[in-house]
Amino acid sequence: MTLSRPTCSYLLISFVAIAKCFSASDAQILNTFEEFHSLRNGATDITRVQSIDVVKAADESTTPICNLAMMMPFFDLRPGRIRLLENGVFQAMAAVMLAIEHLNTGNGTLVAEVEGLDQRCPIKFNLESFDSGLYEVETVNHVITLVSRQPGIERVPCAFLGAARSAVSIPSATISSLKGFPQISPISTSSKLDNPRSFPLFGRTIPSDSGTSVPAILYLRNKLGVKNLVIMYVTDAYGDAYAQGLRKAAEKYAPDMKIQTVEFPFEITPEIVTRTVKRVKETKYHYVFSIMFSTAHYDAFMTEAYDQGIAGDGDHFWMFSDSVSTSIFERTFEIGSPLHLASKGCSRISAVAGIEGDERYDAFIQSMADLNNPNDIALLQSVHPQPPEGFDPIQIADDTQTFFAKTNAAVVAFIYDATIALGLSACQAGGQNEAFFDGQQLYDEFLKCDFLGVTGNNTYDQVTGTRVTESARFSLLNVVEEEPEIEGENTVRLKAVVSDAFPNGSWEEVVPIRFNDGSTIPPPDLPPVEMDMNYIGWALRLTGWLSAVFIFISTIYLAMWTYKNRNKSVVLQTQPIFLYLICAGCFIMGIGIFGAGIDDEIASPAVCNVVCAMSPWFFCIGWVLAFSALYGKTACINRFFHYPVPELKIKIQKIDLFAPALGLMTIVTITLLAWTARAPPDFKRTIYEWNSFGQPTKSRGLCAYDGAVPYAIAIGFVFLISVEIAIRRAYEARKVAVEFAETEYIVLTLVTICGIAMFFILLWFLLDHDPAARFVVIAALIFLVSMSMLLLIFIPKIRFKTQVKRQTKENTAFGGSEGRINMQHGGANVAITGLDFSTNNGQSTIDDDPDAAEPTKRESAGMIVLAHPKEVDMLKGEFKSLKKEYDELRRNKSNRPATKSERSLDSNKSE
Repeated sequence: MTLSRPTCSYLLISFVAIAKCFSASDAQILNTFEEFHSLRNGATDITRVQSIDVVKAADESTTPICNLAMMMPFFDLRPGRIRLLENGVFQAMAAVMLAIEHLNTGNGTLVAEVEGLDQRCPIKFNLESFDSGLYEVETVNHVITLVSRQPGIERVPCAFLGAARSAVSIPSATISSLKGFPQISPISTSSKLDNPRSFPLFGRTIPSDSGTSVPAILYLRNKLGVKNLVIMYVTDAYGDAYAQGLRKAAEKYAPDMKIQTVEFPFEITPEIVTRTVKRVKETKYHYVFSIMFSTAHYDAFMTEAYDQGIAGDGDHFWMFSDSVSTSIFERTFEIGSPLHLASKGCSRISAVAGIEGDERYDAFIQSMADLNNPNDIALLQSVHPQPPEGFDPIQIADDTQTFFAKTNAAVVAFIYDATIALGLSACQAGGQNEAFFDGQQLYDEFLKCDFLGVTGNNTYDQVTGTRVTESARFSLLNVVEEEPEIEGENTVRLKAVVSDAFPNGSWEEVVPIRFNDGSTIPPPDLPPVEMDMNYIGWALRLTGWLSAVFIFISTIYLAMWTYKNRNKSVVLQTQPIFLYLICAGCFIMGIGIFGAGIDDEIASPAVCNVVCAMSPWFFCIGWVLAFSALYGKTACINRFFHYPVPELKIKIQKIDLFAPALGLMTIVTITLLAWTARAPPDFKRTIYEWNSFGQPTKSRGLCAYDGAVPYAIAIGFVFLISVEIAIRRAYEARKVAVEFAETEYIVLTLVTICGIAMFFILLWFLLDHDPAARFVVIAALIFLVSMSMLLLIFIPKIRFKTQVKRQTKENTAFGGSEGRINMQHGGANVAITGLDFSTNNGQSTIDDDPDAAEPTKRESAGMIVLAHPKEVDMLKGEFKSLKKEYDELRRNKSNRPATKSERSLDSNKSE
């Protein structure tokens, strides 16, 4: 069988590609790095020209070399805590070597601006690495040693790469700047380093904390809705500046966010940890932004936070700065342990080199993976700084998979771009002066850098040398369980996944963030508060409703009593319709108590709105019916008082009673209709008290009578005028002695109602904003007004009826008349005149004897007036005349001599 030509070509290409893949693992990448590294180490003829070492080879050729000094923490060298760090710094050193290889060979695979650089620029680059040890003293010693080296003999750097901690970069940048050496850091983010006067030659390929703070605040405020945040931070240069940056970012982008800060020293003790976490807990905030260092602080603080109930409880959210490495999360925990429960759901915000899936970033990771070959690994191993006493050098070849898996640490990509930035700047500065430059010229060219690196657009602030925030990318890592629990195993591994990215000034969700409780719903930023709704309450509601029921029972009973005794003189003289109106009015006002007792505790807002609109109708209509009866009766009595001839009987029609009711009802109804149509009352719940966190703690639901003032004034004015007229007329007719003393009781009723109304209106204004108090005032007012009318009008009539019945029986027993009994009042016992309410031409059937077989007939079916004030005045005049005559006679008798008969009479009396 023969193969076609295209098939053969395809197989050949595939074979070559596969062979290349298999051979790549053994192909050395860092060839020129090793070449120039060996050249510089073995050189004997070196000339130092400004910042460049000019190395002369055996063939008399010269090579200008820029020596880069990398100062990053490989070990924690602080006293008492020396240990190996696993923060990606070994991989960062490999990234620097890869960048130098690309600069030396003009390889633009990752950065286009580097392409062909070896043809344009004669400068070559080399590397020395030093362990800063997270320790200021160690780093300063290295800087002093390096800048004090003897030029031409020892390797003097042209620039520094590092350090990591801002607290370390600050003193080292101070010294390097004074000595004229630029220092470019990949991950020192303190805003204090933005001061060009203190650090004139410092730059960085990562935004400062003030820049990182902006995405952090935007995420918390816009994505999670946080309004209350506590910042727990370490009091070093990094922590102080980061916390200040968060505050400034909040002032600008979230002015409504309340921030509290809790600080702690870098060197911690159990007592400091306990005290710090307690202070965080006392804020009662549920969102904590923590600025700490993972290796030094994380386990102690998070365990204590769990013990104090502010982590791992499902209600708190912890976000960390980039000083907490992802390795602190991505480890195996005992299931249910404090660190397991406290860590899951946490987040970490940081500037990132890139996100998996980004073409340029993926290419960089692959280029780093290509270093996984024996030759490059051996070269990497040789460049590592010496470990401290008691530690063996790291052996990369022992676990290459783990080593190269950490190349995704942020520091790796940022330090690659920092190296590229220095290389491009050196070539640009050297090109202006035959490959030579000083530190200031190198830094000036660094400020002008603008290239697309593996971490995105590299643009630097022209004053501070800090990466412009908008040119960097940020991400939010969310700590989740890597795999579900396996039955029989007691451990679980956590992992950090990218939940959100901040590529172009706004956050974009990658995957939903998982919070500590496992849900995707953000917890509230403050503890929940049970709001006091200030409901009326069932105790007061039922008490008020029982008072309304009592009014209903009373009005129904008295209306039935009136109907039963409608032909009795005590009722007929009052006129039953008068009593029916009072009962109807009190009954309707009682319904208003039921309406006033309804709020949103037992009814929907729609129902409450209807009740609010109807409540004024019940009270006003009920009052008009009850009061118009009293008003009509006082008008009739007053009419009799002003009648010029007291001996005549005055005929009062029913219209005389209904006219006031109709007039008042018309005015009030029109006003209520206008009120309901133009400014209908509605039910509103208003928050009126907040706690110190701005959370609402108290609210009240009341009928809001917005715009009701004109209508309330109109109705109040009508009521006030009508009551004033009724009282004045009753007062004017106070001397009319009416059978059963109706005038007195009507006046007493009106005065009592006015007193009650004035007292409760005052209470209304004092307690207007308390729903329960308002209901009590309304219920008590309606109950007392209703019962005042009912008791003061009906009780005397019931008592008089009982007396009439008893006296009738007594008269019958002694053979007296069986007719009507006039109740004596004011010394009079004769009906002189009266008000006739009859409807049968002055003849009505009146039965004063309950045992009589036939009702007794009499002419007057109206109110019996026992004494007219005009007649009283006439009798007083006659009395005065008779008294005057009597006094005159006595005076005349005392002035004349006594007669014989008078003297005899006097002597007989004396004997």
